[in-house]
Amino acid sequence: MFFEVFADTIVVCTLTALTVLTSGIIDLDTGAVLSSSEGSALVGEAFASVFGNLGPAVIAIAILLFAFSTVLGWSHYGTKAFEYLFGSSATIIYRVIFIVFILCGATMSLDLAWDLSDTFNGLMAIPNLIGVLSLSPIVMKITANYVQRHMKGEDVEPMLSAFPDIQEEQAKNLGESD
Repeated sequence: MFFEVFADTIVVCTLTALTVLTSGIIDLDTGAVLSSSEGSALVGEAFASVFGNLGPAVIAIAILLFAFSTVLGWSHYGTKAFEYLFGSSATIIYRVIFIVFILCGATMSLDLAWDLSDTFNGLMAIPNLIGVLSLSPIVMKITANYVQRHMKGEDVEPMLSAFPDIQEEQAKNLGESD
């Protein structure tokens, strides 16, 4: 999952930006866009300046593959989350809702689709921030234990879990593997 985010955000977006900036459709002195195109059409035009008519086709295929893999990924992530929350028999409900929203997204205006996507991706920060804030004391305890053992060389019992029953089970498994 982390590789996907890195590859998409760092590698692909950086290469796309460099392509647009070095293609000549942006005045690098003023920052003015010398084209009337926007979004993926601008990127297609940038690629066309190097690859000719093949440029926009490459961008269209890349967007198609990206969209398809994104739909598959979100379908899987959502199904697993729904299964965790409501049980495996309830995943059919998620799948039906997912398909309905795919159809809605495919027929709505592009601007509305992006606005909804940005809004819901932003709203995902709320449960993530709640989780980070509520788990940070536990993470600090485990990190402090790690620092004591590995960096300071102190002889303390490893903290393998914040939960006593799991700690005991993991400690037993660790003792068996030694």
